[in-house]
Amino acid sequence: MAEPFEWMVSKRNPEVARAQKARREAMYRTELEDRAALLFRLGHAKDGARARLQANLRWDFEGAEGPITAAQVDAIIDRVFGGGPAGKPGPRPKGGTR
Repeated sequence: MAEPFEWMVSKRNPEVARAQKARREAMYRTELEDRAALLFRLGHAKDGARARLQANLRWDFEGAEGPITAAQVDAIIDRVFGGGPAGKPGPRPKGGTR
């Protein structure tokens, strides 16, 4: 059935969808960085924080592929915690109050 008015049919701009996807990924990345920094300030171990962030992503995107990969989570953890695999503290993440 043809629509009687052209404004009754939505015309989506594909550029908007691409821009929204990029903003959404940046938002998730920022949220994970904030969570990692909080866990660092609370004294959690590097491996425990990594496992917790990955578990949060699995929970948030159950049954679907999340916007952040495991390698990106590792990069966030390494950047926030610094040091080697033992999780020796590196430079304080921005926003730290101690």
